[in-house]
Amino acid sequence: MTTAALFAFWLLLVDTHEEAQILVGVGVAMLAGSISELVRRQRIAQVQVRPRWLARLWRPVSSVPRDLLRLAVAVLPGQRPTSRIRALPFDPGVADPTDHGRQALAELTGSFSPNTIVIGIDAERGLLLAHQLVPQEEEPERSLDRLELASRKTP
Repeated sequence: MTTAALFAFWLLLVDTHEEAQILVGVGVAMLAGSISELVRRQRIAQVQVRPRWLARLWRPVSSVPRDLLRLAVAVLPGQRPTSRIRALPFDPGVADPTDHGRQALAELTGSFSPNTIVIGIDAERGLLLAHQLVPQEEEPERSLDRLELASRKTP
């Protein structure tokens, strides 16, 4: 199943039906699927994502038009865009599959916006670090944690 999904993703990326591209896609998908299965069997990267987190995936998608507008205004003549590193309190939790999934989803969805790139999670300090090209002064925490994953007790 993983190989088929990776191949479908490859076809979406290349957007072509050339035989050479399809053969490369099949090869890459088989390689990626094999590596994925090896990692899964060794249990070195267990991740568990809760369905209620996935139900909130519309939030980062809905922020894209607003962030694109914010970036477009920032590059107008006469504007001086100033970027900023943001830190959001983030409970990294313990090393279990659910906390790994929460951290991965927080980093992925935090970087979905064209205005924000999550640098990483500092587990020692309990912070999610992100770079915003145009700082969002209103509700900066909400712009970094759209799925509300910062606390281990997420609803």
